[in-house]
Amino acid sequence: MREAHERPEAMEETSVMMVGLEKSRIIQGIDILESQKEDTLKRVEDYSKPNVSEKVIRIILSYTDYVNKTVWKKS
Repeated sequence: MREAHERPEAMEETSVMMVGLEKSRIIQGIDILESQKEDTLKRVEDYSKPNVSEKVIRIILSYTDYVNKTVWKKS
């Protein structure tokens, strides 16, 4: 249940969905995932790497100041 994330390939291949935080949209997302066949959801190869968590941390930290400045207008 997220409104944004740093790994868009997860939406293309796995069960990650950005449905927001409204109850009706969350339920809609769960219904869609429950109706999908398990073999249609694939493993994202990048997630199988031993240092994927370190990569995600670097990506998040790299964008934090930019997002704070341009999106949230923090100085």
